[in-house]
Amino acid sequence: MDDKARKIARKLRKHLNAEKILLFGSRARGDYLKHSDYDFIIVSKAFEGVKFPDRQLQATNATGFYSADYLCYTPTEFNKKKTEIGIVRQAVEEGVSLP
Repeated sequence: MDDKARKIARKLRKHLNAEKILLFGSRARGDYLKHSDYDFIIVSKAFEGVKFPDRQLQATNATGFYSADYLCYTPTEFNKKKTEIGIVRQAVEEGVSLP
């Protein structure tokens, strides 16, 4: 995993008080190309009561990094989604938890 992902994670923790950050997709697997984007799941209580598109905007503003997809969940939403078939469960199984 590269330094850019770690820097983004630090900013997300600082500005959104993120409890959990997962890097998934090609950057986590290591099979990315030069211009591949970053895929993150961010879990934070700060997203409670915030519409889903606005959460992504919050994450982008917190990091200043636009070449990323941010999937933003509250802890309750994340705990439900990680048990369902879909991208969140796959990211939990295959992704990398960032400090």
